[in-house]
Amino acid sequence: MPGVHREQAARTETELHARFPAEPASVPGARRFVAETLRAWGRSGLVDDATLCASELAGNAALHSGCTYIGVSLCPVPGGVRVFVEDDGDVPAAMVAPRTTLPGLDDSFDDELDELDLLLADQPATGRGLAIVSALAHDWGVEELDRGKRVWAHLTETPGASRDKDTQERATADATAALPAGWVAVTLPCCPTALARRQDQHLEELVRELKLMLYASDNSEGVNLARRLQPVIDSSSFVGLSVRRQVEEAIADGLESVDVTIALPSGFSSDLRRLDDALGEADLLSEQGQLLAMPSSPEDRAFRAWMTAQIIGQAERGATPVDWASWQAHRT
Repeated sequence: MPGVHREQAARTETELHARFPAEPASVPGARRFVAETLRAWGRSGLVDDATLCASELAGNAALHSGCTYIGVSLCPVPGGVRVFVEDDGDVPAAMVAPRTTLPGLDDSFDDELDELDLLLADQPATGRGLAIVSALAHDWGVEELDRGKRVWAHLTETPGASRDKDTQERATADATAALPAGWVAVTLPCCPTALARRQDQHLEELVRELKLMLYASDNSEGVNLARRLQPVIDSSSFVGLSVRRQVEEAIADGLESVDVTIALPSGFSSDLRRLDDALGEADLLSEQGQLLAMPSSPEDRAFRAWMTAQIIGQAERGATPVDWASWQAHRT
Protein backbone atom coordinates (compact mmCIF):
# COMPACT_ATOMS: atom_id res chain seq x y z
CA MET A 1 0.00 0.00 0.00
CA PRO A 2 1.35 3.50 -0.77
CA GLY A 3 2.99 5.23 2.15
CA VAL A 4 3.93 8.66 3.33
CA HIS A 5 7.35 9.79 2.18
CA ARG A 6 9.41 12.83 3.02
CA GLU A 7 11.46 12.82 -0.17
CA GLN A 8 10.90 15.26 -3.01
CA ALA A 9 8.56 13.96 -5.70
CA ALA A 10 9.97 14.43 -9.20
CA ARG A 11 8.73 17.61 -10.88
CA THR A 12 9.35 18.88 -14.38
CA GLU A 13 9.17 22.13 -16.30
CA THR A 14 5.91 20.97 -17.94
CA GLU A 15 4.04 21.33 -14.66
CA LEU A 16 0.82 23.36 -14.77
CA HIS A 17 -0.63 25.01 -11.72
CA ALA A 18 -3.43 27.20 -10.38
CA ARG A 19 -4.07 28.91 -7.05
CA PHE A 20 -7.40 28.87 -5.23
CA PRO A 21 -8.69 30.41 -2.00
CA ALA A 22 -8.53 27.91 0.86
CA GLU A 23 -12.30 27.44 1.03
CA PRO A 24 -14.41 24.32 0.45
CA ALA A 25 -16.18 26.18 -2.36
CA SER A 26 -12.89 26.17 -4.29
CA VAL A 27 -12.88 22.38 -4.61
CA PRO A 28 -15.09 22.29 -7.76
CA GLY A 29 -12.68 24.73 -9.40
CA ALA A 30 -9.72 22.53 -8.49
CA ARG A 31 -11.52 19.47 -9.90
CA ARG A 32 -12.26 21.28 -13.15
CA PHE A 33 -8.66 22.47 -13.45
CA VAL A 34 -7.36 18.90 -13.07
CA ALA A 35 -9.93 17.38 -15.43
CA GLU A 36 -9.39 19.89 -18.22
CA THR A 37 -5.61 19.69 -17.93
CA LEU A 38 -5.64 15.91 -18.26
CA ARG A 39 -8.02 16.01 -21.22
CA ALA A 40 -5.76 18.57 -22.91
CA TRP A 41 -2.84 16.17 -22.38
CA GLY A 42 -4.84 13.30 -23.88
CA ARG A 43 -5.01 11.43 -20.57
CA SER A 44 -8.75 11.22 -20.10
CA GLY A 45 -8.39 7.78 -18.55
CA LEU A 46 -6.87 9.39 -15.46
CA VAL A 47 -9.55 12.05 -15.01
CA ASP A 48 -11.81 10.21 -12.55
CA ASP A 49 -9.07 9.12 -10.16
CA ALA A 50 -7.09 12.36 -10.42
CA THR A 51 -10.08 14.62 -9.81
CA LEU A 52 -11.11 12.54 -6.81
CA CYS A 53 -7.59 12.76 -5.37
CA ALA A 54 -7.45 16.49 -6.05
CA SER A 55 -10.85 16.97 -4.39
CA GLU A 56 -9.80 15.13 -1.24
CA LEU A 57 -6.41 16.84 -0.97
CA ALA A 58 -7.76 20.31 -1.75
CA GLY A 59 -10.66 19.82 0.65
CA ASN A 60 -8.30 18.70 3.41
CA ALA A 61 -6.05 21.72 2.85
CA ALA A 62 -9.00 24.11 2.78
CA LEU A 63 -10.56 22.73 5.96
CA HIS A 64 -7.61 21.75 8.12
CA SER A 65 -4.37 23.51 7.14
CA GLY A 66 -5.21 27.00 8.40
CA CYS A 67 -3.84 28.53 5.18
CA THR A 68 -5.13 31.36 3.01
CA TYR A 69 -4.58 29.83 -0.43
CA ILE A 70 -4.00 26.37 -1.81
CA GLY A 71 -1.97 25.59 -4.90
CA VAL A 72 -3.01 22.74 -7.20
CA SER A 73 -0.46 21.45 -9.73
CA LEU A 74 -0.25 18.67 -12.30
CA CYS A 75 2.98 17.18 -13.59
CA PRO A 76 3.12 14.57 -16.37
CA VAL A 77 5.41 11.62 -15.65
CA PRO A 78 6.11 8.46 -17.67
CA GLY A 79 2.99 6.32 -17.59
CA GLY A 80 0.96 8.68 -15.47
CA VAL A 81 0.67 12.01 -13.70
CA ARG A 82 1.41 13.52 -10.31
CA VAL A 83 -1.14 15.71 -8.56
CA PHE A 84 0.24 18.21 -6.05
CA VAL A 85 -1.71 20.24 -3.48
CA GLU A 86 0.33 22.81 -1.58
CA ASP A 87 -0.55 24.98 1.40
CA ASP A 88 1.31 27.37 3.70
CA GLY A 89 -0.67 26.51 6.82
CA ASP A 90 0.58 25.65 10.29
CA VAL A 91 -0.41 21.96 10.29
CA PRO A 92 2.91 20.06 9.99
CA ALA A 93 3.59 17.39 7.39
CA ALA A 94 3.94 14.83 10.20
CA MET A 95 0.18 15.12 10.76
CA VAL A 96 -0.58 13.99 7.20
CA ALA A 97 -1.40 10.30 7.41
CA PRO A 98 -4.28 8.12 6.24
CA ARG A 99 -6.54 6.21 8.59
CA THR A 100 -5.59 2.62 7.81
CA THR A 101 -6.23 1.02 11.19
CA LEU A 102 -10.02 1.15 11.28
CA PRO A 103 -11.90 -2.11 11.74
CA GLY A 104 -12.43 -3.93 8.48
CA LEU A 105 -9.76 -2.03 6.53
CA ASP A 106 -7.18 -4.22 4.84
CA ASP A 107 -5.02 -4.39 1.75
CA SER A 108 -7.91 -5.57 -0.43
CA PHE A 109 -9.83 -2.30 -0.19
CA ASP A 110 -8.26 -0.60 -3.22
CA ASP A 111 -11.08 -1.64 -5.56
CA GLU A 112 -13.82 -1.21 -2.97
CA LEU A 113 -14.15 2.56 -2.74
CA ASP A 114 -17.88 2.48 -2.05
CA GLU A 115 -17.36 0.27 1.02
CA LEU A 116 -14.38 2.38 2.06
CA ASP A 117 -16.45 5.54 1.82
CA LEU A 118 -19.10 4.06 4.10
CA LEU A 119 -16.49 2.77 6.52
CA LEU A 120 -14.88 6.20 6.85
CA ALA A 121 -17.96 8.37 6.52
CA ASP A 122 -17.98 9.42 10.17
CA GLN A 123 -14.22 9.82 10.49
CA PRO A 124 -12.35 13.15 10.43
CA ALA A 125 -12.05 14.43 6.86
CA THR A 126 -8.25 14.40 6.69
CA GLY A 127 -7.93 10.68 7.45
CA ARG A 128 -10.83 9.77 5.22
CA GLY A 129 -9.49 11.76 2.28
CA LEU A 130 -5.99 10.37 2.54
CA ALA A 131 -7.28 6.82 2.78
CA ILE A 132 -9.09 7.36 -0.52
CA VAL A 133 -5.94 8.88 -2.06
CA SER A 134 -3.82 5.95 -0.89
CA ALA A 135 -6.34 3.55 -2.41
CA LEU A 136 -6.29 5.26 -5.80
CA ALA A 137 -2.65 6.29 -6.12
CA HIS A 138 0.27 4.14 -7.16
CA ASP A 139 2.28 6.11 -4.62
CA TRP A 140 1.85 9.29 -2.60
CA GLY A 141 3.75 11.41 -0.13
CA VAL A 142 4.18 14.69 1.64
CA GLU A 143 6.99 17.24 1.35
CA GLU A 144 8.07 19.68 4.02
CA LEU A 145 8.33 23.26 2.71
CA ASP A 146 9.93 26.30 4.26
CA ARG A 147 6.38 27.28 5.08
CA GLY A 148 3.66 24.68 4.94
CA LYS A 149 3.67 21.44 3.00
CA ARG A 150 2.95 19.81 -0.33
CA VAL A 151 1.03 16.54 -0.65
CA TRP A 152 1.37 14.60 -3.89
CA ALA A 153 -0.26 11.57 -5.45
CA HIS A 154 1.25 9.56 -8.32
CA LEU A 155 -1.45 8.10 -10.57
CA THR A 156 -0.68 5.61 -13.33
CA GLU A 157 -2.51 4.88 -16.56
CA THR A 158 -4.04 1.47 -17.05
CA PRO A 159 -2.14 -0.84 -19.43
CA GLY A 160 -3.02 -0.21 -23.05
CA ALA A 161 -4.56 3.21 -22.36
CA SER A 162 -4.36 5.25 -25.56
CA ARG A 163 -3.54 8.89 -25.99
CA ASP A 164 -4.86 10.92 -28.87
CA LYS A 165 -1.99 12.07 -31.09
CA ASP A 166 -3.38 15.56 -31.63
CA THR A 167 -3.85 16.17 -27.92
CA GLN A 168 -0.34 14.86 -27.20
CA GLU A 169 1.10 17.30 -29.74
CA ARG A 170 -0.98 20.14 -28.34
CA ALA A 171 0.14 19.29 -24.82
CA THR A 172 3.77 19.40 -25.94
CA ALA A 173 3.25 22.79 -27.57
CA ASP A 174 1.61 24.10 -24.38
CA ALA A 175 4.15 22.52 -22.04
CA THR A 176 5.60 25.81 -20.85
CA ALA A 177 2.24 27.51 -20.35
CA ALA A 178 1.28 28.64 -16.85
CA LEU A 179 -2.23 27.24 -17.26
CA PRO A 180 -3.72 24.33 -19.21
CA ALA A 181 -5.30 24.73 -22.60
CA GLY A 182 -8.74 26.28 -22.20
CA TRP A 183 -7.79 28.26 -19.09
CA VAL A 184 -6.85 31.92 -18.96
CA ALA A 185 -5.44 34.36 -16.43
CA VAL A 186 -7.63 37.46 -16.19
CA THR A 187 -6.52 40.71 -14.54
CA LEU A 188 -8.71 43.42 -13.04
CA PRO A 189 -6.13 46.23 -12.83
CA CYS A 190 -6.43 48.87 -10.12
CA CYS A 191 -9.66 47.31 -8.87
CA PRO A 192 -11.22 49.68 -6.27
CA THR A 193 -11.41 47.67 -3.07
CA ALA A 194 -14.39 49.50 -1.55
CA LEU A 195 -16.54 48.98 -4.64
CA ALA A 196 -15.49 45.35 -4.94
CA ARG A 197 -16.39 44.66 -1.32
CA ARG A 198 -19.74 46.41 -1.70
CA GLN A 199 -20.51 44.40 -4.82
CA ASP A 200 -19.66 41.18 -3.01
CA GLN A 201 -21.81 42.06 -0.01
CA HIS A 202 -24.76 42.99 -2.24
CA LEU A 203 -24.52 39.66 -4.06
CA GLU A 204 -24.42 37.76 -0.76
CA GLU A 205 -27.54 39.57 0.50
CA LEU A 206 -29.36 38.92 -2.75
CA VAL A 207 -28.46 35.23 -2.86
CA ARG A 208 -29.54 34.81 0.77
CA GLU A 209 -32.96 36.35 0.06
CA LEU A 210 -33.47 34.32 -3.09
CA LYS A 211 -32.60 31.10 -1.27
CA LEU A 212 -35.27 31.85 1.32
CA MET A 213 -37.78 32.42 -1.48
CA LEU A 214 -37.24 28.88 -2.72
CA TYR A 215 -38.70 27.50 0.51
CA ALA A 216 -41.42 29.95 1.44
CA SER A 217 -42.63 32.47 -1.10
CA ASP A 218 -45.49 33.17 -3.46
CA ASN A 219 -43.23 35.50 -5.45
CA SER A 220 -43.06 33.43 -8.62
CA GLU A 221 -40.68 35.81 -10.38
CA GLY A 222 -38.31 35.76 -7.42
CA VAL A 223 -38.47 31.96 -7.21
CA ASN A 224 -37.75 31.59 -10.93
CA LEU A 225 -34.83 33.98 -10.63
CA ALA A 226 -33.46 32.05 -7.64
CA ARG A 227 -33.65 28.77 -9.54
CA ARG A 228 -31.73 30.24 -12.47
CA LEU A 229 -29.21 32.11 -10.38
CA GLN A 230 -28.19 29.35 -7.95
CA PRO A 231 -26.47 27.05 -10.50
CA VAL A 232 -24.52 30.00 -11.89
CA ILE A 233 -23.44 31.04 -8.40
CA ASP A 234 -22.37 27.47 -7.60
CA SER A 235 -20.32 27.06 -10.78
CA SER A 236 -18.57 30.42 -10.37
CA SER A 237 -18.05 30.40 -6.60
CA PHE A 238 -14.29 29.75 -6.80
CA VAL A 239 -13.85 32.84 -9.00
CA GLY A 240 -15.82 35.03 -6.60
CA LEU A 241 -13.84 33.68 -3.66
CA SER A 242 -10.56 34.45 -5.39
CA VAL A 243 -11.60 38.06 -6.00
CA ARG A 244 -12.91 38.41 -2.45
CA ARG A 245 -9.74 37.06 -0.87
CA GLN A 246 -7.45 39.38 -2.81
CA VAL A 247 -9.67 42.40 -2.14
CA GLU A 248 -9.90 41.67 1.59
CA GLU A 249 -6.13 41.29 1.83
CA ALA A 250 -5.69 44.65 0.09
CA ILE A 251 -8.18 46.33 2.43
CA ALA A 252 -6.33 44.88 5.43
CA ASP A 253 -3.16 46.44 4.02
CA GLY A 254 -4.89 49.81 3.73
CA LEU A 255 -5.01 49.80 -0.09
CA GLU A 256 -7.76 51.59 -1.99
CA SER A 257 -7.11 49.56 -5.16
CA VAL A 258 -5.40 46.32 -6.10
CA ASP A 259 -4.56 44.35 -9.24
CA VAL A 260 -6.77 41.25 -8.99
CA THR A 261 -5.66 38.18 -10.96
CA ILE A 262 -7.94 35.21 -11.52
CA ALA A 263 -7.32 31.84 -13.17
CA LEU A 264 -10.47 30.55 -14.81
CA PRO A 265 -11.67 28.37 -17.71
CA SER A 266 -12.25 30.44 -20.84
CA GLY A 267 -15.80 29.05 -21.06
CA PHE A 268 -16.59 30.78 -17.78
CA SER A 269 -17.61 33.89 -19.72
CA SER A 270 -20.96 32.26 -20.59
CA ASP A 271 -21.67 31.75 -16.89
CA LEU A 272 -20.70 35.35 -16.24
CA ARG A 273 -23.16 36.60 -18.88
CA ARG A 274 -25.97 34.61 -17.24
CA LEU A 275 -24.98 35.98 -13.85
CA ASP A 276 -24.93 39.56 -15.14
CA ASP A 277 -28.37 39.11 -16.74
CA ALA A 278 -29.77 37.64 -13.51
CA LEU A 279 -28.38 40.48 -11.41
CA GLY A 280 -29.91 43.00 -13.81
CA GLU A 281 -33.25 41.23 -13.43
CA ALA A 282 -32.85 41.27 -9.65
CA ASP A 283 -32.28 45.04 -9.74
CA LEU A 284 -35.52 45.45 -11.68
CA LEU A 285 -37.47 43.32 -9.17
CA SER A 286 -35.94 45.34 -6.32
CA GLU A 287 -37.00 48.59 -7.94
CA GLN A 288 -40.53 47.19 -8.23
CA GLY A 289 -40.55 46.35 -4.52
CA GLN A 290 -40.65 42.59 -5.09
CA LEU A 291 -37.34 42.01 -3.30
CA LEU A 292 -36.16 43.27 0.08
CA ALA A 293 -32.62 43.72 -1.22
CA MET A 294 -31.87 47.23 -2.40
CA PRO A 295 -31.24 47.67 -6.14
CA SER A 296 -27.66 48.30 -7.18
CA SER A 297 -26.63 51.94 -7.32
CA PRO A 298 -25.60 53.41 -10.70
CA GLU A 299 -21.96 53.24 -9.58
CA ASP A 300 -22.32 49.59 -8.56
CA ARG A 301 -23.93 48.72 -11.89
CA ALA A 302 -21.10 50.46 -13.74
CA PHE A 303 -18.55 48.58 -11.65
CA ARG A 304 -20.26 45.27 -12.43
CA ALA A 305 -20.25 46.16 -16.12
CA TRP A 306 -16.51 46.89 -15.92
CA MET A 307 -15.73 43.58 -14.27
CA THR A 308 -17.90 41.71 -16.78
CA ALA A 309 -16.28 43.48 -19.73
CA GLN A 310 -12.77 42.79 -18.45
CA ILE A 311 -13.32 39.09 -17.82
CA ILE A 312 -15.20 38.40 -21.05
CA GLY A 313 -12.87 40.50 -23.19
CA GLN A 314 -9.72 38.88 -21.85
CA ALA A 315 -11.13 35.34 -21.76
CA GLU A 316 -12.65 35.38 -25.24
CA ARG A 317 -10.49 37.81 -27.23
CA GLY A 318 -7.29 38.23 -25.25
CA ALA A 319 -8.15 41.90 -24.79
CA THR A 320 -5.75 44.20 -22.97
CA PRO A 321 -6.88 44.83 -19.36
CA VAL A 322 -8.29 48.31 -18.72
CA ASP A 323 -8.34 49.71 -15.20
CA TRP A 324 -11.57 50.92 -13.60
CA ALA A 325 -10.76 54.64 -13.73
CA SER A 326 -9.75 54.59 -17.41
CA TRP A 327 -12.76 52.48 -18.39
CA GLN A 328 -15.11 54.83 -16.55
CA ALA A 329 -13.52 57.92 -18.10
CA HIS A 330 -13.83 56.41 -21.58
CA ARG A 331 -17.54 55.71 -21.05
CA THR A 332 -18.23 59.29 -20.07
